[in-house]
Amino acid sequence: MIMVERLKKLKFLFRIKYISFFFLLLILIIIGLEVQDSYRQHGKFRTMQDSLTTAEHVDLTGLRELHSAGGPALPLSEIKERLGYNPGKLIIVDGRRTRNGYINGIPTTYFNYSQENPSLKSYLWRLVYTGTFRPLSDQVISPAEEAKRKGFGYASFEIGSKYKSTDEAVDGFVRFFDPLPKDTSVYFHCHHGKGRTSMMLVMWDIMANAPKVALKDIIKRQYLLGSVDLFDTSTWTRSTYNTKKLEERKEFIQNFYKFICQRKAGGIQEWAKWNALYVNKN
Repeated sequence: MIMVERLKKLKFLFRIKYISFFFLLLILIIIGLEVQDSYRQHGKFRTMQDSLTTAEHVDLTGLRELHSAGGPALPLSEIKERLGYNPGKLIIVDGRRTRNGYINGIPTTYFNYSQENPSLKSYLWRLVYTGTFRPLSDQVISPAEEAKRKGFGYASFEIGSKYKSTDEAVDGFVRFFDPLPKDTSVYFHCHHGKGRTSMMLVMWDIMANAPKVALKDIIKRQYLLGSVDLFDTSTWTRSTYNTKKLEERKEFIQNFYKFICQRKAGGIQEWAKWNALYVNKN
C-alpha cells in the first residue's frame, strides 16, 4: 500500500515537472517571438514611396520613381509580402561581407551560428524557428539559392560603411545597376539595415538622379526615410564608428556623386580610373 502511494506521488511530481517545463518553454517561445517582432519593427525598413514628415523643403525629384527599398536581413517571404511581387522583377541586394544563409526561410544571422557564445536572443530564435538550440549548419542554404527558390534575383556587393570600398566593388555596383530596367524592384539589406544599406540606397539614388538633384537633398531624403545621415560625422555613443571613419564615408559619397555627374556627361566611365586620377593622386 505504501509502495502504491509512493508511485502515485512520483507520478504527480513528474506531471508537475513536465507541466512546468512546458510552460517555461512556452514562455521562452513567446519571448523569442516578441524579440523577433521588435527586431523587425526597429530594423529601419523603408521604401522610396514612404511619406516624409518634415517641415523642411526637400527635393523629391526622381525619388518616388525608384522601385527600391532597404532594411535588415528578413525572411524573403516577408519581403515579398511587404513589397508585392512580380516574378523575375525583384532583386535582393546583399551588402554583408559574410554571406550568411537561410534555414527554413529564416536568415541565419538571427541564430548567430558563427559566435562561440551566442546571446539569449539567438538561442530563443533557434528554438522558435529550428526546434533546437544547437547549430544546424548542415541545413543552411546560400542567400542566392534561397532567392532563386522564391523567384527573386540576387546580387551581393561589399560596399563599406566602416571601411573603404574597393574600386572593384564600386565598379561592380555601377555596372550592375547601370542597365537595370526601370521597373525592376530592388531590396537592399545588410544585417540591421543601417550603415551599408544606407550607403547602397544613396548610391542608387545618385546613379538615378544626379545631377538633377543636389547631393545634400539625396542625403536628406534618404535620412528622412530611415537611412543614417551620411553627412553626420559626429561620433556616436556605443558605436564602433569613429570620426575618421565617418568623415571617410562622407568623402566617398561626395566623390561618388562627382564621378556619376561627370560619367553622365560623357566622362570617365569606370570608378577605378576616375578615382586614381582625381582622388587617390591627392
